[in-house]
Amino acid sequence: MARDRKPRTWVRIDCDGILRGSINYLLTLEGQAIWVKMIALSEVTGGRAGYIEDNNQKGLPHEYIAQELHCTLEQFHIVLDKMKGDGAIEVNGTGSIHLVNFHHYQFSEYDRQKVYRQKEGEEKQTFEEYVEAIKKEYIDLDIDKELIKFKTWWGEGKKELKRPKSAFRNWLDKAREIKKEHQPKPPMPSKHGDGWR
Repeated sequence: MARDRKPRTWVRIDCDGILRGSINYLLTLEGQAIWVKMIALSEVTGGRAGYIEDNNQKGLPHEYIAQELHCTLEQFHIVLDKMKGDGAIEVNGTGSIHLVNFHHYQFSEYDRQKVYRQKEGEEKQTFEEYVEAIKKEYIDLDIDKELIKFKTWWGEGKKELKRPKSAFRNWLDKAREIKKEHQPKPPMPSKHGDGWR
């Protein structure tokens, strides 16, 4: 199975997340280095960006992943478990490791605005075509369900929808924020006896 796009040779690192995010109390400095390498690995392995998997969208052996990350299997499992607990990682039934917020942080402004740019003389993209085009950016959401809610909300009352494409993207961004807020938070470690430093 071919990758949905050519892998890049670089990834973007969210400065605020690296300096002040939950990885600072969830992971040791060594664990944080492993996490950053996992972000890079999820760009270059398998069929989909943001997944650590083979080309058939199946999980890779954890021994192999640990070798690629230059860490022990135990260290890898510690990071995997902590980030799963934080809602930053999902492991599906085939063992593929999905970095949940990968697309949110990795899409450049060029990528985000690409759908708005039309070649001269090209027919304007319909709303339905636009929805199909952005589905890859929102694989963590049920787009069809969100579309029904979006149309219902705008169809009631006297609200006027002037820019449906922009409004739907904003709707999806908000839905993603709400989903993240409702994910269970891991308990904060106590200051005694469990490794808090």
